[in-house]
Amino acid sequence: MKQFFIFFLSSLLLISCKEKSNKGYKNKPLVKSELEEKIDTYFSALTKLKKFNGVIYALKNDTEVIHKAYNLDSSKKSTTHISIESQFDIHSVSKLMSHYLIVKFELDGKLNKNQTLNEYIPDFPKGNIITIDMLLNHTSGLPRGLDNVEGDEINLSSDQIIEYAKKQELLFKPGTDTQYSNVGYEIIYFIIQKISKKTFAQCLSDEVFKPLGMKNSGAHFYLNEKNIQNLAKNHEKEDSIIVPVDNILKDELKTARIFSTAHDLNKFLNHIKIEPYASLLKNEDNVIEKSGGSDGIRVEIYTHLDHNYNFVLLCNYEEIPFQKTIDDFTKILEKKAYEIPKEINRKQIVIPESLLTKYIGTYAFSDMGNLELTFKVENKNLTIYQDGELIATLKAASENTFFDDPKEPESFEFIESENGDFYVMMGWKGVKLKGIKN
Repeated sequence: MKQFFIFFLSSLLLISCKEKSNKGYKNKPLVKSELEEKIDTYFSALTKLKKFNGVIYALKNDTEVIHKAYNLDSSKKSTTHISIESQFDIHSVSKLMSHYLIVKFELDGKLNKNQTLNEYIPDFPKGNIITIDMLLNHTSGLPRGLDNVEGDEINLSSDQIIEYAKKQELLFKPGTDTQYSNVGYEIIYFIIQKISKKTFAQCLSDEVFKPLGMKNSGAHFYLNEKNIQNLAKNHEKEDSIIVPVDNILKDELKTARIFSTAHDLNKFLNHIKIEPYASLLKNEDNVIEKSGGSDGIRVEIYTHLDHNYNFVLLCNYEEIPFQKTIDDFTKILEKKAYEIPKEINRKQIVIPESLLTKYIGTYAFSDMGNLELTFKVENKNLTIYQDGELIATLKAASENTFFDDPKEPESFEFIESENGDFYVMMGWKGVKLKGIKN
């Protein structure tokens, strides 16, 4: 099923005074702490299963717990090979950095999050009711990506992106619903540019990277300082073979193409978990976190204010069971029950055809560019079609959960809604995506 999803995956999809230096970590006693041992055992098992290639960093109670690289191939000549100094493209993690800049500008009296968009782009449709806060929280009604772009999106300038954004049809009245929107954040980058009178990348460098000592962070475009020294190459799996993926893709926008290291990203986390930023950036669980990714790359930065830990997860191989790995990382750091990764071999069960028919229909996935998948019942099995082409014959794990590959954790889970109809939760590359029945 891989090939038909690849195109859509590109859409998917703090400084502490007590922080220890790299040198301090390298010189620590050879005996591992219990927490370090658990984390290392977990990621070693994941790597052995060929599900992880990357760098992890964890800090708890202001003490560095682990900072380690895991490689599928020990050869330094391998394109997958990385080290703790490797720089990874962080994709949507830049959104959290831009949110921080907006908060900082507001504290400095340079803007107000309740300001409407028309104060910065006078002719933007509905700009008199779309606020900066709506853009930050994905409630503006703007779609996930740009439609009807002529040529490659990577060639668009910031001004051209705004012109295309003006042409996008709103999915709902601003402020009434939620839809993850890369378009909305492109406007945030534009507003930061207007206020700082610098490109977003240069503003980020001047306001974040330099003050926090993030010496190995930078941007591919729009930045005076060229700082790429050890960029990790992205990878995916095609027909059981691990292959490189271009780090810069034609269908991506270049405004916020930022790269960083695990150690640098921990410096950023240490900074934003300090007040007044923490209260303005945390969620209802007292957590500040952000995921990022594209073809061949997955990134997560996470800090829990109550449990006093940070972690950074950088993976240049997209086969990682991403969401589960994040969940398990938090469980280890919070001393909760978790399972060491192990090989999966799910068994198919037989369920009555009458149960399968409940799931027949076409489901739209808004977070995958409104991808539509049609489910049918054929030869007593649930099948999936895309654009009229059969792409999978599913096996039943339970009455409402189905899978394609018994060796992989991804499933299609059908859930009954309040109105008696069904929606489907699709797992793909460790991320769960909701499909609504048309």
